[in-house]
Amino acid sequence: MQHRIKKIIIASACSLITGCTLTLLILFFALPDPLPAPFPPPCSTKILDRNGKLLRLFTTKDGYWRLPAHLEKKGDNTVVDPEFIRLLLACEDKRFWSHHGVDLLALSRAFFQLITQGRVVSGASTITMQTVRLLCPHSRSVWGKIFEMIQALRLEQQLSKEKILETYLTLTPYGGNIEGIEAACRFYFQKNAARITPSQAALLISLPQSPEQRRPDRHHQRAVAARNRFLHRLYSEGLLTAEQVQLGLQQPVPQKRSPTPFLAPHLSQRLYAGTPGQENIRTSLSKPLQQQLETIAHQAQDRLSKDRRKTLALLVVANQGRKILAHIGSGDFWSNRIDLTRARRSPGSTLKPFIYGLAFEQGFLHPETRILDRPTRFGSYGPGNFDGYYQGWVAIREALHRSLNLPAVQVLERVGPQRFMSRFARLGLAVDPNKSPGLSLALGGTAASLMELTALYAALADQGTYRSLSFRPNAQIPFGKKMLSKAAAWYVDDILRTRPPRFGVIPKGLQGHTVRYKTGTSYGYRDAWALGYTPNHTVGVWIGRPDWGYGKETTGANSAVPILFRVFAALRTIPELRQEANQLPVQKPAQIPIPAQVLRVRHNKLPLPLQWFSRTAGSKQQVNRPVIYFPVNGSTMQLAHQPLLALKSHGGIPPFHWLINGRPLARKHQEAITSYSPQGPGLTEITLIDSQGKRDTVSVWLTEGESHL
Repeated sequence: MQHRIKKIIIASACSLITGCTLTLLILFFALPDPLPAPFPPPCSTKILDRNGKLLRLFTTKDGYWRLPAHLEKKGDNTVVDPEFIRLLLACEDKRFWSHHGVDLLALSRAFFQLITQGRVVSGASTITMQTVRLLCPHSRSVWGKIFEMIQALRLEQQLSKEKILETYLTLTPYGGNIEGIEAACRFYFQKNAARITPSQAALLISLPQSPEQRRPDRHHQRAVAARNRFLHRLYSEGLLTAEQVQLGLQQPVPQKRSPTPFLAPHLSQRLYAGTPGQENIRTSLSKPLQQQLETIAHQAQDRLSKDRRKTLALLVVANQGRKILAHIGSGDFWSNRIDLTRARRSPGSTLKPFIYGLAFEQGFLHPETRILDRPTRFGSYGPGNFDGYYQGWVAIREALHRSLNLPAVQVLERVGPQRFMSRFARLGLAVDPNKSPGLSLALGGTAASLMELTALYAALADQGTYRSLSFRPNAQIPFGKKMLSKAAAWYVDDILRTRPPRFGVIPKGLQGHTVRYKTGTSYGYRDAWALGYTPNHTVGVWIGRPDWGYGKETTGANSAVPILFRVFAALRTIPELRQEANQLPVQKPAQIPIPAQVLRVRHNKLPLPLQWFSRTAGSKQQVNRPVIYFPVNGSTMQLAHQPLLALKSHGGIPPFHWLINGRPLARKHQEAITSYSPQGPGLTEITLIDSQGKRDTVSVWLTEGESHL
């Protein structure tokens, strides 16, 4: 009988074992793949500068701050501190490198402790089992534990130990929406996981066991207590020395999350939206420069607080390779999320250098050519100078220095607005094909973005070779296109180089350094521009209202230029950029190659057709004769109110001779405007004779009474 009972017991045990084995085998093959799709789980997108430094971090689509963990160096990634790995495995899974997903010794010990003590004393979950729970969340029950063990065995067949540990370190919860050791180190300690102190390691090991109850930012005392317990546990197991524990106990536990970098927000947002799913987006930006420029932009935005609708945009470009080094889309991202470096606005006078450059290229103009600045109508178009004053005959160099409007319009008329815009169209710049270009182009009667204008001025620094701008650090240098001939670009550069700087706008850090720059102000003070360059860098500044509203006396000279020079001064404080500049060939004004076609002579040594500008092609005979337009012929003027009588004319070729009642004034006059002191009342005959012998005469009555014009 006993023998029979024994057989029944053995048979039952075998049946149970066989049944359990079959059940486990069925579950092993029937359960779904332990690796969910997609695998590895998507991580936060990082926007990086050209050296791999973090500019901005985006959460995953499900709202988590999750950064990948790495055990081996690959590219620019950081490696998790090996000492932390040693301490983690000692606490969580001592035999991680030897078991196959389930630690039978730990499982037996946990089961024995449960039977003998009636409670759970130590867990038996391995790192692999915990990784399964992170990949496939499920209930914490007996069947849930069986599910974990089976899936852990399967996971070990699919992934290497290193990959399993990396996955665990990427998905481990650290409170709130922070996942992974790298994210935890960044938010709690403001650093990566490459170097972790014993105190930090104890906190990071304790957090995943109860991430919400031990969050340092919400339950600080619990976090401190948990950290201290693990420090003592690591000491008791011989993993830390007494000195390390004492030092660790004295170190503070963070009480709040650290903010992530929030640099170049407009550009970061655009790149993030344009490359979905890409975790590392590297840009050509320089983080130290970007930080300085955002400070400058915020300070400038504060100064614009009188009109809160105004803001600004900035760009900095490395001329070699045309890589963008800094990008400010607006002075305050939260109040204006439009990237205003791409907004097409009226460029004001910023296109004038290129109008003159095209005229230099065509050969009918020279920087020393004299041009007549006087009120002129061009059909129905009657522009005026910005300040309402006119200078008479001036050199093209001075006309560009002073940004005179009438000379620029006259030259554009001769160049041809269509030809001018066609040159830009060939460069790939946006041109409205449905709008016929007119002479208003010279004064901002078109649209251009800060991105486009900065690229144009960078071409001036590159002998007239235009290349598109790029945000990608490793992008191939774009193919160069001819914007201007080398000689024409040299002429424009020489004019901008010799422009006298405005008093008080050059910071101390730029003393002795030449910055070529041009300003622009659009109609109604809507836009204020400053574009400038050195041999190494080009900077663009825009100030205005995004809603196209009128401004209040905000000009390029008084608002954008000071910011422009502050940016150039900041460039000189960035070691990495200064080092790059030192590695480039030294370019001093006297050493810049002068093209063979350049004619470096004074006005009187120029060929006669280049000495004086004519609105129509041809020789000097086609220049209009001189005409006196003040005083008006036949008018009567009161001497008491005219101690000095102004004499104004237009046309003709200087030098001029003025005669009063047949007697010449004391000297020749290069300008078409002068004055003299009348000797007394009576009929006065005023005659003007130019260098070609052409003349004009008016008669004026000078009296002691009221004037009648």
